[in-house]
Amino acid sequence: MKLFSGVAGAPGIACADVLYFKKDSDSDENNAKEIGIDDAIDAALEKIKNLKEKALSELGEEKAKIFSAYEMLLSDKMLTDPIKKAIESGAAAKTAIQKVTKSMADMLASKNNEYMRQRADDIRYIGELLCEAVVGSKTEFEFPSGDDKYIIAAHELTPVDTMLFDRSRISGLVTELGGATSHTVILAKSLGIPAVVGVSGILESETDTAAYLDGYRGKFIVSPDEKTKAEYDGKIKEEEVLTAQMNEIKGTEAYTADGEKIAVCINIGKPSDMKNAEGEKLDGVGLFRSEFLFSSEKEMPTCDEQTEAYREVIKAASPNYVTIRTLDVGGDKQIKYLNMQKEENPFLGERGIRLMLNNPDVFKTQIRAILIAAADEKVKIMLPMITSLDEIRAAKKIIAEVQAELESGKIAYCKEPLVGIMIETPASAIMADVFAKHADFFSIGTNDLVQYIMAADRGNYQVENLYNPYHPAVIYMLNNIIRAGRDANIEVSVCGDLAANTDFTELLLGMGLKKFSVPQPMASRIKYKISGISLDEARELKYRTLAAEDETEGKNILKKIK
Repeated sequence: MKLFSGVAGAPGIACADVLYFKKDSDSDENNAKEIGIDDAIDAALEKIKNLKEKALSELGEEKAKIFSAYEMLLSDKMLTDPIKKAIESGAAAKTAIQKVTKSMADMLASKNNEYMRQRADDIRYIGELLCEAVVGSKTEFEFPSGDDKYIIAAHELTPVDTMLFDRSRISGLVTELGGATSHTVILAKSLGIPAVVGVSGILESETDTAAYLDGYRGKFIVSPDEKTKAEYDGKIKEEEVLTAQMNEIKGTEAYTADGEKIAVCINIGKPSDMKNAEGEKLDGVGLFRSEFLFSSEKEMPTCDEQTEAYREVIKAASPNYVTIRTLDVGGDKQIKYLNMQKEENPFLGERGIRLMLNNPDVFKTQIRAILIAAADEKVKIMLPMITSLDEIRAAKKIIAEVQAELESGKIAYCKEPLVGIMIETPASAIMADVFAKHADFFSIGTNDLVQYIMAADRGNYQVENLYNPYHPAVIYMLNNIIRAGRDANIEVSVCGDLAANTDFTELLLGMGLKKFSVPQPMASRIKYKISGISLDEARELKYRTLAAEDETEGKNILKKIK
C-alpha cells in the first residue's frame, strides 16, 4: 500500500483505477509550422471564450470569471508585448512564449504569498494555451473504451483541462501541484468531483491499479490493504446513501425541516440548457441570460429569432414562470455590432439597462419578442443594473409602447408581464424600500452587488481578496433588500452565486428569502440543504451573523467553525 498525503481540494471519496494525464511539451509539435503570435492570441481567446460560455451555462457567473481572468491576461500588453519583442529579436514564437511566461510565473511563485503563487499558475496556463495555439496542437485526453470511471492523476491540471474532460468518466482528480484555492479546485467543487492536490511523487511509479481518493482529508491511497479497503468501502457506502437521498429529492419540491415551501429555480443561458433539467422538480427559470442570443451571433438576432428562443424556454418551463433578464452587456461582456465604446472603467460605464435605454430600438425588439413568445403563458421581465427610479420608469414606458403597437397590430402578446429589477448596485440596495413600490419583484444579483459594495473588481487579481461575500456590509445589504421586498409584499429571489453557496443557504432563509435560482447542477444540492434547515434556527443564525464585526467572524459563524 502506498499512502500519499496532500491538500484536501474538493470533497468526496472515489475508488477507481488510475489514469495518468501527461503533457509532452517536447513532442513532434515542435516541428510544426508556427502561426503568427497575433493569430495565436486570437485562437487562444476564442478557445477561452467558448469555455467561459460553457462554464457560465453549467456553473454560473462566479466560476466563469476564471476564464474572464484568462481573457484579461491574453489581452494584457504587459504579457504579450515582451513575447512579441522576443519574436521580433529572432526567437521562435513557442520559445518566446515559454521564456516570457516562465520568467513571469517564476517571479510570482517566488513571493511568500499564496495568492501570488496561484497567479503564477494562471500565467503558466496562458503559456500552455499560447504554445498550443501557435503550433496548432491540441491537448486531448482519450479514455479507454467503455464507460468505466477513473481517477485522473497528473502533475498539474488547468481549468481548461478540467472543463474539456468527459466528466462522466471521472471519479476523482489528484495532482502534484496546486493549492486549496486554485481555479481547478474551484471548478472541481462546482462539478462535484472529489479532488486532492499538492501530492508529491504520484507520477514516479505509474500503475493502473485501483486507488482510493479522499477529498475530505487530502489522502490518495494506491494498492490499499484490506483494512483500508474496508474502511473506505464503508465511507463510499455513506456517500452513496447521500447521493441516493439527493437523487430522491431531485424529483420533489423543496421544503424546510419545519415544512415551509421554498422555491428553487435554475439559471440558464440558452434554450438547450432546459434539457439538462429534465427530471428535476423545479419552480421555473429564475434567470434567463438573454445575452447569449446576442453574443453568439455576428449580427443582432431578429425579433423572430429571439421569439423562437424565448418561446422554447417558456413552453418547457410552463406552467412555471421564466424570468428573462433583458440584454445585460457591458463591463466584461462586449458585443461588437452594438458599437460599444471602449471605456476606462467599463463596470461603471454604459452597461445593462443604461445601454438599452441608449439603444431603444434594440430594447424594443427584445421586449416585443418576449411579449409575443409569452402570448399564452406567463413571463417575468427583469431589468439589470438599475440605479434610479427614472430608469425603471423609462423601461416601463418602452414596454407599454411595445404593448400598444402589438395591440394595434392585432398580434397576440402577453398583456400582463411581471416587470422586476435586478438588485446588484449599492444604489438599488439602499433604495430597495422605494424601488419595491415600482417593481413586481426583486432578484438579487450577488456577483455584482458584492463587487460594487466592496469596490473590488471581481476579475482583477490584485484585489480579488477584497471580493468577500462574508463582509458585514454585504450581509447588511442582503438583509435590507429581503426585508424591503417582504414589507412591500413582492417576491425576492437570489440568482447570483450566493444562491448556490451552501454556506449562505440557512442565512438567506433566516432573512426571509423564499426563492433561490441556481445553476442546474446545484439544484438538488440546494434542495437537500434546505430540507435539513429549521427556520427558527435560521433566524437565530441571521441575528448572530448580523452581529459579526468583521468578515472572519461572519465566515466562521456561517461555516459553523467553533
